[in-house]
Formats: sequence, C-alpha cells, structure tokens
Amino acid sequence: MNESPSPFLPRPGFNGVAVAMSDKRWYLRQWHAHATLEINLVLRGSGHVLLDHRRYPLLPGHLVWLWPGQWHVPSDWSADMLLWIVEWRPPGFARFLKSRRGDAPAPADPAFPFCRRLAAPALQRLDGLLAAVAARPRPDAFNRGLDFALFALWDEFLAAEPVANCPAFHPKLEAVLGLLADPERNLTQAQLARQVKLSPYYLSALFQKQTGLTIPAFRNRLRLQAFFRRLQAHPEIRLLQHAFDAGFGSYAQFYRVFTRALGAPPRQWLRHVPAPDP
Repeated sequence: MNESPSPFLPRPGFNGVAVAMSDKRWYLRQWHAHATLEINLVLRGSGHVLLDHRRYPLLPGHLVWLWPGQWHVPSDWSADMLLWIVEWRPPGFARFLKSRRGDAPAPADPAFPFCRRLAAPALQRLDGLLAAVAARPRPDAFNRGLDFALFALWDEFLAAEPVANCPAFHPKLEAVLGLLADPERNLTQAQLARQVKLSPYYLSALFQKQTGLTIPAFRNRLRLQAFFRRLQAHPEIRLLQHAFDAGFGSYAQFYRVFTRALGAPPRQWLRHVPAPDP
C-alpha cells in the first residue's frame, strides 16, 4: 500500500493549510496541540472535538476555534463527515490578534466556549471562500487569501449563534483522560477509578455522559490511532503485527473496531488509500 503524506504539512512558502477533510484516516489523530491556530468548519456529518477541559459538538454549520497550545482530539465522527480544517502559522495569528484585540477574547480562557453555529448563507460564503483559497497554487495568492479568510471567519463567528451544549469537563474526568493518553500506563477501569477516587460505575457513567464515548470505545480509538502511526512509519510490516503492537488483543477485535470506525474492513479500506502526491 502507498501511504499519503499528512495533509496538515504546509508546503514550502505557504503560511498554513486549508484542507476539505473527508479521509477518515486523519480523523483518528492522537491527543495533540500545536503552535498554529486551527478552525474546524463542518459541512456535513456529525461528531465531536474533545478538548482537555470540554467537548464541542460538530454538526453542519458549526465553526470551532482551537487555539495554539490547546490539546484536542477528534471523537466519534460519522462516516459522511466533511469539514474544513484550516491552520495559520504564528505570524498570521499575531497579525490577527493585533488588529482585533478589541473583540478577540483570551484564547486560553476555559470558561469561554469557542463553538458557534453559522446560518446557511454564512456557511455557503465561507465554504466558497475557503475553496478558492485552497485552490491557489502559488504561495503569494494563497497566503493573502488565508489572511483574509481568518478575518472573515472571525466576523462570521461573532455574528453566529453560540452552541449551548459545550459542557466543561469534571476535573476528575480531565485526570482520567490524561491517564488514558499516557502510553506508558495501561490501567484497568477499576484502577482508573481508584486513581481519581470514584466508583467504577460512577466513572463509567461520567465518562460516557461528558465525552459521548464509553471507556472501552475511547481505548479502541487510542489503539486505532497507534495502528495508523505504526502503519505510516512502517508500511512494510504486516497489518496483524501493527494491530498487536497497537494494543489489540486479536485480529478479530481489530477487524471489528476498524470496520466500525472506518466503514470498511481493513484490507478493503487500505486498498483505496490514495497514492502520495508526486
């Protein structure tokens, strides 16, 4: 199989990326933060973005801002998900903050949810704008368009309706998410509960209520993320070995989890992965 390069790597001379994302392999990213400013603009489908302190729902028209240094991970995205993911490198973000310092709230404020739902006309305007920017093959045109898009997105965000269902996470849930994200630890649910001084039953209920996933389902997401990282680094190694190394107990378990998440069995899905760009 041929492994495609990450769509989030900026080309030389380009000050960011604008990607209309539909390849589910890239939804299965691990917890991550970066120096770039990122927005998610949903065109179709459903899902969530988990932050280190809250959850944002993703539905058509939702516009989410993810600030530099903010830890986040995609969650339970539907098979038909299509969204724009746009990132700006620090100089572009600094120009924006300087120009809009009067109306841009502090990005690190966990009490302020940065998820709003655009009206249909605004969504159409921004979809067309981002498509035009992404199609620019030359860095100068792309970078000017990307800067303009940042201001346009912010103006439309300020005019949009806030999304009410963006609950802040319980502090003990934040601690559990940190423990699950640590690759050096493989705690059972009972051990996780003891670590945060909750009963296993209450922890299970709290986890599902606030993240939208069960603890086993979240663990399987982490295993799929590890599988794709290993596959990208060593495509010559057999799928079964990658599955075991990622923490799956059997090929049957891996097959079931992969098929449910990606919508097709592993070998069938991987046969349709596009070849790298020339």
